[in-house]
Order: sequence, then structure tokens, then C-alpha cells
Amino acid sequence: MNIKKIIRSERGDVSYISTFVYILVAMIMVAFILNVFHIISVKQEMDHISDQLVKQIQLNGGTNADTGALFSYLAAPLSEVEGLTYQVTSCGSTNRIQIGTPFYVTVTGRCYLGGFWKLNLVPIDIKANGAGVSEHYWK
Repeated sequence: MNIKKIIRSERGDVSYISTFVYILVAMIMVAFILNVFHIISVKQEMDHISDQLVKQIQLNGGTNADTGALFSYLAAPLSEVEGLTYQVTSCGSTNRIQIGTPFYVTVTGRCYLGGFWKLNLVPIDIKANGAGVSEHYWK
């Protein structure tokens, strides 16, 4: 039989080709939905990282080696995120933030939508922000 004739057929029966196409479309949609949920979970993990960094900086009164170690520990499970970094900004030195001074933490990274085979088709930049106020008094 001619394939065009089978595809254009308006009879009530289902052909193998149309069944294959329906299953293929359904599988592509499932892969897309799973990828979107993965990106949402990565965003939640990055929000958690920024919140934990804010708490640590609030108590220590600035950034130090412990801040980098905490970031490395929290970022380890997110190995599939490219370029995962953090940045702390304050009006002055970020090493010694005086009590009552606000500061901001930004965690950035890149994920990809790619389907079943991790094709990395669509890059998505993700940013998580956190803000806090130092609780440490520097003499």
C-alpha cells in the first residue's frame, strides 16, 4: 500500500503508522515534562544554597573560607549544573560586614532542556537570590 494513502485514510481503523506517531509524540511530551520538573528542582536547590549562605554570612559577619567550603558542600549534588557560582555583594568589604549592614547573595548556574538523551538543546540560566543583615559586631 501507498504510505500517503494510509496516512490520509479517513476510515475508522487505526494504522500502525498513526499508532507509532501517537506514541512518539507522547514520549517526547513526557521527556519534556520530566526535564521541566528537573529544572524546577534545580532552582529549588539553588534557592536552598543561597538561603544557607545567607545564614552563614549573617552569623560570621562576612565571607571567609567557611563560606566557600559550605558552598562546595551544598553544590556537590548539583553536578549537572554548569558554571555554578555564588557572589556576595555589600556596601563595603564582604569579608567583614558590620552589624546591621545588608548584603545580598546571588547563586547562578546553567541547565539544559534536552530530552531522553541529554542533548543539551535549550540552555536555561538559573539565578537564586538571597538577602540578609549582618549580626556580627566588628571592633
